[in-house]
Amino acid sequence: MRRKNRKLLHLFLALLSGGSLLACILLLSPKYAFELPFFNIPILIIFFILLPCFLFFGISFATKSRKHAYLITFFVLVYLLFRLWGLTHPFFFFLLLALFLTLELLFTSKNHS
Repeated sequence: MRRKNRKLLHLFLALLSGGSLLACILLLSPKYAFELPFFNIPILIIFFILLPCFLFFGISFATKSRKHAYLITFFVLVYLLFRLWGLTHPFFFFLLLALFLTLELLFTSKNHS
């Protein structure tokens, strides 16, 4: 019963963060900032918080593996940050892909000798 509750919680959190992310993308401009009394929070920061939440909970619900969810989420996040910083050459994508495939093989191998 506990496993089922965790799956439902992950599904609920994935839908909640996915809906918030979709609303953020469709309704707000990229230059928008939430204005608070002492500082502003750019929408880009909100995007980079909601996207990993959506990916992690969605992937962990679909695959039932937190390790895979962490790896895929971190891969997508680092790739998008590379794109944001102007590192758009395909070499960076393949280098990042090789790194995460190596980490996947390291974490999922049965023999840790």
